[in-house]
Amino acid sequence: MDSSIRLGKVFGIPLGINYSWLIVFGLVIFLMSSRFEEMYPYWPVASRWTVAILTTVLFFLSVLAHELSHSLVALAWGIPVRGITLFIFGGVSQLAHDAQRPMTEFLVSVVGPATSLALALVLGLAWYFLGSYSSYLSAVLFTLFAINLSLGIFNMLPGYPLDGGRVLRAGIWGATGNYWLATRLAIHAGQGVGILMVAGGIVWALTGNFQAIWLALVGGFLIYVATTNYRQESIRQGFRRLKTGGAVSHRWQLLPGHLTVLSQEVLMAMFVSGNTGILVDGPPYGVLTSRILNEVSTLNPASTTLYQTMVPLSVFPCVDAEAPVLDAMERMDSEKAQLLAVVEEGIPIALITKIQLLEHIRANRRSR
Repeated sequence: MDSSIRLGKVFGIPLGINYSWLIVFGLVIFLMSSRFEEMYPYWPVASRWTVAILTTVLFFLSVLAHELSHSLVALAWGIPVRGITLFIFGGVSQLAHDAQRPMTEFLVSVVGPATSLALALVLGLAWYFLGSYSSYLSAVLFTLFAINLSLGIFNMLPGYPLDGGRVLRAGIWGATGNYWLATRLAIHAGQGVGILMVAGGIVWALTGNFQAIWLALVGGFLIYVATTNYRQESIRQGFRRLKTGGAVSHRWQLLPGHLTVLSQEVLMAMFVSGNTGILVDGPPYGVLTSRILNEVSTLNPASTTLYQTMVPLSVFPCVDAEAPVLDAMERMDSEKAQLLAVVEEGIPIALITKIQLLEHIRANRRSR
C-alpha cells in the first residue's frame, strides 16, 4: 500500500486508495452524470451531479464490500490480510499467502461474487418496491443494482486472477491434487478471457460505442496480470524444491539442561556452532544464544544451569527442515517473527533468520 492513501482500518484490516483510483472516481462521476442527463433530461444540473457523486461513492462502497468479504473469510480460515486497496480497475485484498487447501481457496474466492450478487438482489428489490416514489431514488437504486449484478457476473468469469479463475483453480486442484497444474490452467484461461475482452472491446468501439474501450483496457489488464502471475508462480514453483533445512549453515548442539552455562561442554558447543547458539534438550526444548550467555556470565555462572537461562523454543514459530523455503518465509511474515526454529524428525536443529533463507535462495539461483 506504499502508493496508496491510507484511510484507516475496517475490522482491523488496513484500507487504502491507490492514486489511480482518484482518476477513475472523477471519470465515473462524469459518466454517471452523462447517463442521468440522457435518462432524466428534466433534472436540474445540480441535482444530476449530486446524484452522480452519491451513486459513485456507493458504487465504490460496493467494491469495498466485495473485497472485504474476501478478507474476512480469509481471516476466518487463518490467512492473514495485509490490507485492501481500491485502484483503477476496482479493488484487491492483499493476503499474506495463498490458501493451503482447495476448499479454502474456493470459499475465499466465491464469497466476493456472492456478496455482489446478494447486494444486487437487495438493491433490485428496493428499486422494484421503492423506485416509484422518486426518480432520484430510482436512478440510484437501479444503477447500483446493475453495477453489482455486473460485478458479480464479471468476477465469476473462469479466468485467473478473477474470482472465477480462482474458483476454477480450486476445482482443478481439488480434483487432481496438483496445485501447479491447476494454477497453469487457470492462468491460461485468464489470458484467454483477457484476449476476448480486448477483441470484443475494440470491435464494439468501432461500431460507435467508444465506452467499449474500457472493456478492452480491462481485458489488457487481465492479460498483463495473468502473465505476470504465471512468471511469478513459475519462479515460486522452482523455489518450492528448496528445503528450509538447506538454509541452516551450522547445526546447533543439543545439550542437557542441567549443565551450567560456563561448563566445558557449553563453551565447546558454542565454538562448534560458530558462536551462534545452542539448543537445550527437552521437553521442553529451549534456546541459548551467545548474547544470553554473555548476560548471565556476570551473575553466578558456576551454579546457573541451561534450564534456568534458556528461552523456551515454543516462543519461536517452528517449521520442518523438509518444508519449502517459501513456506518458511510466509510463516515468518504471517507471524511477524525475526527467528524461525527448524525441526528435523521432531528435534530442533537451529534458529534461522529471513536473511539466511534469502541467501539460500540467491545461492540456488547463482548455481543454476
